[in-house]
Amino acid sequence: MIRSRRWLVATVAAAVLVLAACGSSSGSKSGGSSDSGSGSGDKWGGSVTIAVNPWDGSSANAEVAKAVLEKQGVTVALKDIDENAVWAGLDSGSIDANLEVWPSGHASDIDTYIKEKKSVVDAGLLGPNGHIGWYIPDFVAQAHPEYKTWEGLKSAAAAKYFATAETGDKGQFLLGDPSYVSYDKDIIKNLDLPFQVVVGGSEATLITTIDKAFKDKTPLLFYFYEPQWAQSKYKLDVVKLPPISKTCETSAADQGKDGKYACDYPTDKMMKTVSADLKSKNPKVYDFLKKMNWTSEDQNTVTTYKNADDMSMAAAAKKWVDANPTVWQPWVQ
Repeated sequence: MIRSRRWLVATVAAAVLVLAACGSSSGSKSGGSSDSGSGSGDKWGGSVTIAVNPWDGSSANAEVAKAVLEKQGVTVALKDIDENAVWAGLDSGSIDANLEVWPSGHASDIDTYIKEKKSVVDAGLLGPNGHIGWYIPDFVAQAHPEYKTWEGLKSAAAAKYFATAETGDKGQFLLGDPSYVSYDKDIIKNLDLPFQVVVGGSEATLITTIDKAFKDKTPLLFYFYEPQWAQSKYKLDVVKLPPISKTCETSAADQGKDGKYACDYPTDKMMKTVSADLKSKNPKVYDFLKKMNWTSEDQNTVTTYKNADDMSMAAAAKKWVDANPTVWQPWVQ
C-alpha cells in the first residue's frame, strides 16, 4: 500500500511538471510578436517624430522607417521641415530623427550640435552616396558639346542660348527648393559666368520643368542630384565644374557664407542624425534607426513607385517593405 501511494505521488508530480513545461512553452509563443515580422519579442510601443526634408529621397526614407516601426507597435509622426531648420528641432528633442543628412553642407551644424553641444547623435550612414551637380539635357549636349564644361558656358552665345524672359541677356540657371544647400550663385560669380540663378520652388517643379524641356526641346541648365528617380527617366549630361579645392572645402565648412565657393560639389556619404534624448526615450527605436541602412537602388525604387506609378509615398513605401523583408528585418532584430 505504501509503495502504491509512493507511485501515485510520483506520477502526479511528473504530470505537474509536464503541464508546467507545456504552459511555459505556450506562454513563450503567445509572448512573441509574430505579426510584427521581427521575431524580436513584444511590440515596442512609444512614439517618434521623424523629419521629412523637401525632396522625395528624404520622404522615402521616413515613410519606409514609419512602415516598419508601425509593424512593431510604434506610433510615428512625420514632420515636413527643411534641412537647415531640422537641427534646432533635433537639439530641442521636438524632432527625434532626420534620416538623410548631406554632411558637406552641414559641417557647422555637425560641429555645433553633434560635437560641441552633444544634443544630436550621429546615427551612422544611411547607405546611398549623394552628389549635387550642374546638368543639361542630352539633346543640348549633342547640339552643343561645348556646354558640357564650365569654360564653354562663359560665352555670350551660351548666355543667349539659355536666356529666358526673366533673365534677359543672362542665361538661366535653375535651382529647385530655395532651402537647398546651394553654392551656385557663388560658382557663377567666381567663375565669371553670364548666368542668373532662378529658383524653381520645389523638387516637383524642377522635375516638371525638366520634363517640359524634353518635350519642347528647349535649352535648360539646372541644379540636380543623385540618387534621384528621374535620373533613369531623362537622359542628362553633367556639366564639368572645377575640381574640389581647399578653398572650396573651407567655404563649404562655412556653408558658403564666405562667398568663395567656385568648384564642383563634393560627393556625400549620407548620414542619419537623431536627438540625443531618443536613446533614453525609446531605446529600441534608437537602435532601429542606427541599424537602418539601404541602397540608392532601394530608395529610387520607392520614389519611382511614387512618381512613375502615381502612388502616395506611404503606399510606395509599404509596397517596398512588403517586397523586401530581408532588407529591413535586420533593422528590428
